[in-house]
Amino acid sequence: MRQASRKEQKDATQRRLVEVGLDFFAARGFANSNTADFAKAAGVSHGAVFLHFPTREALVLRVLDVFGDRLSAALKAAMQGEASFEGVLRAHLGVLRDYEPFYARLVQEGPLLPIRARSLLFIINASVSHRLKLVAEAEAAAGAMRKFAPHLLFNTWLALLHYYLANRDVFAPGESVLSAKGDELVAHFLDLVRKEAEKP
Repeated sequence: MRQASRKEQKDATQRRLVEVGLDFFAARGFANSNTADFAKAAGVSHGAVFLHFPTREALVLRVLDVFGDRLSAALKAAMQGEASFEGVLRAHLGVLRDYEPFYARLVQEGPLLPIRARSLLFIINASVSHRLKLVAEAEAAAGAMRKFAPHLLFNTWLALLHYYLANRDVFAPGESVLSAKGDELVAHFLDLVRKEAEKP
């Protein structure tokens, strides 16, 4: 049986550190964590962390890059072929629910994140915004919903989600706020965007 090369071992360790990072930052946050505590959580020496990530910011950015790739892939798969406004909302909600602890931490600490990390979030959200814009335009053309500036439509939806995520300990203590309140949030948002179209 072939032994793993040094590069393969290094890559495997780095992948493991990223996996630990997803849970670690979800639990501890970005602002109130340090590499010494991270090393302890990962079961490696402090020096081993710096061997793979020369700075704390490099570690945070790598974890965010991996998270962003996974979230984008999951969103793409969930929205594949989805042609309804409600369907896109539910697909977005479902994917965020799968990553809720980590995403909620990003929402809570967004302004404190490095610029590159914040840019990554904008890129992820831009793909959802574009998809929502396409289905909203189709439904508005069919008379099923009101017309909105695309950025305001998506930002209003995002603000609703982010408010509940940032205060999930109030709205759903000890459980997923997106599971507990998701149907209500979708129904409320649909009522806002469709109410005028339903008037005689």
